[in-house]
Amino acid sequence: MKIIKTTVVAAICSFVAISCDNPLPVDNQLTKQEKKTGWQLLFDGQNMTGWRRIYTDGLPKAGWRVENGCMIMEYFDGKESANGGDLVTVKEFSNFDFTFDFKISAGSNSGVKYFVNESIGDPNSGYGWGPEFQIIDDSRVRGNLPGGKLAGLYELIDAPDTKKVNPIGEWNSGRIVSKNNHVEHWLNGEKMLSYELGSDHFKELVQKSKFKDKEGYAAQAKGLILIQDHGSVVSFKNLKIKEL
Repeated sequence: MKIIKTTVVAAICSFVAISCDNPLPVDNQLTKQEKKTGWQLLFDGQNMTGWRRIYTDGLPKAGWRVENGCMIMEYFDGKESANGGDLVTVKEFSNFDFTFDFKISAGSNSGVKYFVNESIGDPNSGYGWGPEFQIIDDSRVRGNLPGGKLAGLYELIDAPDTKKVNPIGEWNSGRIVSKNNHVEHWLNGEKMLSYELGSDHFKELVQKSKFKDKEGYAAQAKGLILIQDHGSVVSFKNLKIKEL
């Protein structure tokens, strides 16, 4: 009996030691390994420090809120957007690995844009322009708009229909990687698409899209990261970036 007890106690102590050395992931925090390898938090789960409303120096007065460790875009009166406007990072990024978790509600439409340039667009609109990682309830998509479904490059490149998506109301993980004009979209650990910014093929895609007259659109692999207000309930957490 003593031997059994000793073995059990040793096993428990060993488990505790392993657990302490390799703690389970905690939302909106960096692991020791992430800190060592240069990852940064873009959202700490407490406030929206490091973000601002596009074309302004401050945060939106409505629409966006922080609750239970999530950055949330919400409906106004349950019917329409509060017109909070798009959120952008205070800092510009070029070569980076950006990861984020998101949760949508039925019928939601949003997106994460990057290489956003505030010199194009209407400052009064609260709406920014840049390549977009599409975030949407795919059941809402109508027609054959390129990149119109979840994880696509909006208006330009489709994500595969075989992608693995967690159900509405559950969390999914997105990732955008940019390195020397090569860009990739990832969803739940699988690569969805890639393209070469500035290539002839990319320029052809832009010329066939609604961005063709937007001078300066995706003109360079540098700019702000943006979370879109598209009048839908969408939640974000674990926004992390590593500059490459």
